[in-house]
Amino acid sequence: MLLVTFIFTEQFDRNLDLEAVEEGAIRNFLEISHSFLDALTNHMQPIGAAFFVYTFILIALRLLGNKSRRLIDMLAIFLTSCWIVELVIINLLLIAPIKSPVLLIIELLLFIPIILICFSWWYWRINHGRSSKNLSPAIAVTDGPGALEYFFFAAEVCFDYSQDSCKTSIAKMVRLLNGFVVLDIFGLTLSRAVDLAVR
Repeated sequence: MLLVTFIFTEQFDRNLDLEAVEEGAIRNFLEISHSFLDALTNHMQPIGAAFFVYTFILIALRLLGNKSRRLIDMLAIFLTSCWIVELVIINLLLIAPIKSPVLLIIELLLFIPIILICFSWWYWRINHGRSSKNLSPAIAVTDGPGALEYFFFAAEVCFDYSQDSCKTSIAKMVRLLNGFVVLDIFGLTLSRAVDLAVR
């Protein structure tokens, strides 16, 4: 699931064509953010290469039957840092003077799966951490929820924001952040993309 997030993250970075953004301070910030994200995800860069090696080690450990929970958590934290940079980029594109709406629409379409999968993983991790300590679930999804149930739980915040299913403060904070990001993406960025497209 985390590797699917990485594939979209890499494509988000590769498709970020800053030639479609007019010169100015916002474009300069976008170039800095783009360079930082490229350093994290490009296998030709030192950090990106280390990430690829780390990921292959994790895959090998999993195939050998090692759970490697803490190592996978480190991978998720790394991918979350990439996700935060992408959120910054999306918001910069929101206010940037863009020559073509295509850039914003493509980046938006690539970012939506990233945020949904990322929040799905964090919901699952919160519940999994509590179940390993024999505590009641922090998020009441279904009995024995799988990846798909957590994905739908992350996606349904688009239509019905409610914290009734969240039983702990951490779960409520993650749900609040989930709602904020969805509002930012669908309420602001999508409306800006549509506005640019109809001009």
